Amino acid sequence: MINIGTTDFYLDVPSLPVEEFESYSSKLFDDWEAYVGDVIKLPDYYLALDVQEGSISAKSKILVGAASICTFLASYGSISSGAKNLYSDIQAVGNFLGVTAAAPFPEANSKPKIRNRGEALTKLQSLFVRVANGSLTPDEATILARNIFGEDVPDFMQQLQESLENTPSQLSLPIEDTEMEPNITSSSDKDPDRKPVTPKERIPVIRPDQYRVEIWRESKRSERNIRVRKI
Repeated sequence: MINIGTTDFYLDVPSLPVEEFESYSSKLFDDWEAYVGDVIKLPDYYLALDVQEGSISAKSKILVGAASICTFLASYGSISSGAKNLYSDIQAVGNFLGVTAAAPFPEANSKPKIRNRGEALTKLQSLFVRVANGSLTPDEATILARNIFGEDVPDFMQQLQESLENTPSQLSLPIEDTEMEPNITSSSDKDPDRKPVTPKERIPVIRPDQYRVEIWRESKRSERNIRVRKI
């Protein structure tokens, strides 16, 4: 399986009761998974989300089989354009995850921090950039691409080689991994005529133990798995 995107999220809020924290994490996964299904047009993928206490931090990843991702990229004609477009979707999915994770905590003292990484897509696009600026030959770039996608996609590798050989000397900048701090507003902020609602005070939970909730689905048709671990 090939990692095509990860998102790291952090928000400084007090710990939640264990049951509430598990429910929060489970709903976050369900909302994120539904959005991934709407945005990522791949036939199948592996989704994983880990949510950890100590404030709230989360890490998501999307894994795809080599044949699926290579077929998807090749369908664009321009493999470089396919990588950029798919990463744009991965970025949107990651930002959605961060905003959704922060939404229940409008009273948080600081903005949530979200970082998206393109993983294999970023690495692939960097090969085109390096060929364009002359720091790699197409043959060298193809060898490096095999380290990303493996040896089981020979047709894609042939198409990639041809695409690299036709890379113009002037190519756009590589995919950049992104960070953002979205503004999270309450429903009263959206409606100026609505009377402000006093946020419900959260009483910090003081306990020696902290927990991590791990949720994953190995394919679209597989069962969702959840595990709560003490850390």
